[in-house]
Amino acid sequence: MSVCMVRKTQAVAWRSLSILRSSLLRTMSDHLDRTAHSYREPGVSEAEVVSIQQASETVRLLTLKVDDPKFTFKAGQWVDFFIPGIEIFTGYSMCSSPSQLTASQKLDLAVKISDYPPTMWVHEQCTVGSKVHVRAGGDQLIFDPQPGDPSRNILLIAGGIGINPLVSMLLHTAHLHAARRDDANAYTPGKVEMLFSAASKSELIFKDTIEGIISKHPSDISAEFFVTRESMADPALTGRRIGKDDVKASIQRLEGRPLRCFLCGPPPMIADMEAILRDLGVPDSDVLCEKWW
Repeated sequence: MSVCMVRKTQAVAWRSLSILRSSLLRTMSDHLDRTAHSYREPGVSEAEVVSIQQASETVRLLTLKVDDPKFTFKAGQWVDFFIPGIEIFTGYSMCSSPSQLTASQKLDLAVKISDYPPTMWVHEQCTVGSKVHVRAGGDQLIFDPQPGDPSRNILLIAGGIGINPLVSMLLHTAHLHAARRDDANAYTPGKVEMLFSAASKSELIFKDTIEGIISKHPSDISAEFFVTRESMADPALTGRRIGKDDVKASIQRLEGRPLRCFLCGPPPMIADMEAILRDLGVPDSDVLCEKWW
């Protein structure tokens, strides 16, 4: 190879490296920019990966055991996720309930595959026994009612991996129902409806979990599942996007108590749902969103 060709090859390599580094720093900055004003719990806690499961072809489910017994989170929050040896960190929403953490010091994260370095590590290098560090945060999407708070009905609208914080809320709702049965002074949960949309049936992760919760609370919790890129013969699924009529029907069924709506999914979907809810008369103050893409 000539000197000219060597120099040209080196220049291409350095340019590619520069583009990659710029992309990574921009991605890290995006995460920091999105959450710069969000509340974070003080301190960072070490955690060990104690279980790994494949929730779908594209989503890996991690169970972490957190060392610090003081570590807490509220349904709907996320963790800053730090990996030893990787400078860039990101955030993943909890998909488990706070009560699970209280009982076992364990929390669950569902991570969708991408070419982002922390996510690549989760899918390609993470093993049972791997150590990471986590810090809970988030104040945009929190479901943490206290005894004495007014009872509200809840509408949850999820798109794809945006199901994570919302299934945490659904699990917490089931916990609140159990607490209310044991203590008449505990918070009185209202009715909950979930509208969950994904590209394919296999990407409707936690569908079995959601249906299990509904089976225990059939008069208080319900869900409708939508698949957008797959023709469906399954009568339990709706083969299209969530539309205005679906949202309107949910709101009508949830009449009788004040309503609060929680949304998480791709920004275009969230923008559509916000516009629909506004058009249907839901105040902006009762529509809470998390946008992670």
